Amino acid sequence: MSFFERAKAAANDLAAKADAEMKKAGISTPGGVPGTGGFGGGGAASAAGDRALRDLGVLTYLEATGRPSSAQDRDRVLAALRGLESSGQLGSLTLSAAPPPPPGSYGGPPPPPGAAAAAAAAAGSAPASPPPSDAGSPPPPPPAPPSAAPPPPTQAPAAPDVTPQGATPPPPPPSWA
Repeated sequence: MSFFERAKAAANDLAAKADAEMKKAGISTPGGVPGTGGFGGGGAASAAGDRALRDLGVLTYLEATGRPSSAQDRDRVLAALRGLESSGQLGSLTLSAAPPPPPGSYGGPPPPPGAAAAAAAAAGSAPASPPPSDAGSPPPPPPAPPSAAPPPPTQAPAAPDVTPQGATPPPPPPSWA
């Protein structure tokens, strides 16, 4: 048996084990056993579950936006979903993503730049310190007390111009040097 034949046999064995474990977990595999797509049902039942869940989403959206929806349609869709779930053809129902945080949970938008300083200047007081963060970090230390200003630096005498009269100075060094 050649190396490639052994590698192919090992890959097929691994794929079969992976398919078996995914089937145990209730995960459908693309291109796997026919009729195991969708929400875990088989073929037509899976398509019926997909349609019923979509219809339920449409009805819920209509109600949430204040548009009229039929109570008979809602009862029909819920009965179809209950039937599919009781027969085990619906599979597990999980949300695809976590819901976003509710509006205003972060305290609203921040004020425009300079608004706190402008409000403090209008009130005639010092600018307010920024609000504490919710991260649990300690506040920054207070500013240091003012001290005597350091003496200004002394300038070194300028180098004499050594370029002979009438000669052009050399070009500056290249940027890659």
